[in-house]
Amino acid sequence: MADEEKKKKGFGGLLMMILIPAVVAAGVTIVTIMMLGTNLTNQRQETTVTTPVEIKAVLIQSGTYQTFMLKGGKEVAVIDSLSFTVASDACRAAIGSKNDEIMDGLMLIFLSKDKSELNTAAGIELLKKQIRAMVNEITGFTGDRERLGVIGVYLYIKAISSVE
Repeated sequence: MADEEKKKKGFGGLLMMILIPAVVAAGVTIVTIMMLGTNLTNQRQETTVTTPVEIKAVLIQSGTYQTFMLKGGKEVAVIDSLSFTVASDACRAAIGSKNDEIMDGLMLIFLSKDKSELNTAAGIELLKKQIRAMVNEITGFTGDRERLGVIGVYLYIKAISSVE
């Protein structure tokens, strides 16, 4: 009789030694999955919030044919349109309110260019980078705020002609 009671206690003790860790492990696993699931949801929401929005800002309307004198004063570049892609409404508003300063900056940039510089793809890309940097500086979107400023420049040069 004593042997049967020891077998029952031994079997029950063994069963408890297996069941208790299994229940604890299952509970920890469920809690961990719930916490990771919540964390992933928060990361997705943060990514959505920090993604910049692309907004179009037009400085020179298509068809207005704005002219800018080139280096030496004997040639002009005829600009059909100039627009920007900006990452915030604040930048678009700043471009609209600082139109005169931006046009003055454009004049200075074009006065430093030769006709040969504007006849190559590399020259036009450099011009776009210079315009972007100038507009971001005038509107105050520099440093950490630069990602909310001008992110793209779209320029259509209609012609480069001699003035005599």
